Amino acid sequence: MSSLPEHACPEFSHGYNGIGLFFRLMDRKLDYKFYRSPSGWYTMVIPGHWQQIVIEGIPAFFEENGAGAMQVYAFENKGGSFNAEEELERYLATHTIVYEADKAAFFENNEGGKIIACEFLKEDGRHWMVYLVAAKNKMILVTYNGDEEPTEELAEHLTAVVSSIRVIE
Repeated sequence: MSSLPEHACPEFSHGYNGIGLFFRLMDRKLDYKFYRSPSGWYTMVIPGHWQQIVIEGIPAFFEENGAGAMQVYAFENKGGSFNAEEELERYLATHTIVYEADKAAFFENNEGGKIIACEFLKEDGRHWMVYLVAAKNKMILVTYNGDEEPTEELAEHLTAVVSSIRVIE
């Protein structure tokens, strides 16, 4: 095992472009269902065939026989707004991952939320995709991790979910 930290988004292979992909997916008439967070802070759509459970108070979504899971964390800063890049850098550091801004994707979703997305492969072979949506004093962190490299279809589903997140003021 190397003692050097891993780096975020080394190849960023899934080419997120936010809004255009969201509308292409919705044109396919895929079965999506509406989800409102238990806190009422955000809403989003998720693929209709995904299962949902709550793990230690955190909603998790997954395909029944899939290789990974998506978890959604909600944060509020009562003293002001979030600096999305600083928060992503802080989150990645908990995984000993070095944040590299030039290898992350930045876009706005359909609801006006600012999004930073990146992916990385841990030394244990787990594939991670991380999305941070910031809107004023609220922040939604979406993570996906799995045993296998995400398929293009899975990456499209994740992008559709993140693109649909609406932070409720």
